[in-house]
Amino acid sequence: MVTPSPPPYAHGYGAPLACGICGAIPAVHAVVRGHRGLVVTLRFLTEEGAFCRTCGTATYRRMTSDTLWQGWWGLLSVFAAPVTLLLNLGARSRIRSLPHPVGNLRPPLAPGRPVLLRLPALAVMTALVIGLGVVAVPKLVPAEQATFTAGDCGRNRAQWPEQDLEVVGCSSKEAEFWISDRERCWGKDWLLHLDYSPENRQLCAHPMEK
Repeated sequence: MVTPSPPPYAHGYGAPLACGICGAIPAVHAVVRGHRGLVVTLRFLTEEGAFCRTCGTATYRRMTSDTLWQGWWGLLSVFAAPVTLLLNLGARSRIRSLPHPVGNLRPPLAPGRPVLLRLPALAVMTALVIGLGVVAVPKLVPAEQATFTAGDCGRNRAQWPEQDLEVVGCSSKEAEFWISDRERCWGKDWLLHLDYSPENRQLCAHPMEK
């Protein structure tokens, strides 16, 4: 006959483990971590012990929320804070697996709002959204098409025969070519794509004499 394994909150001779904070049962042993970045140094924080579902949830939310706003102020902390947050997910899972506690001898901790509804998490998520927007939006919005008329000057940001052209002043050091009508093209001049002309006329790019 196979003896069933005791639940994770069993303690000694079948007696349930009591919460070290409020005395309620059942409880589970867990380590809840926090991190604090201090620009030139850093601190790793831990709260270890027996937690009931209520006190464990409160401890997890407090430590995680504090890490979200205190854990980034240092070069190494940028890497340590995410690791701390990931490690806390294991403790959170163990605590959440407990049933509702009963028989508390002292007042339990107040869990408060979920982590994602607290100001530090909202601030971090806002910063991430803004950061992603700064990086992604310019790539999603097509660049305005440059247009040329005869007499303008420009430069090619690509390698000919590819054309990624922009208008620059003819006196600028960046000017690589000047524009004329197609009839004046000769030798190694380049014909511009039609969309570089507001009238869809064929224009010609003449290399600048350096």
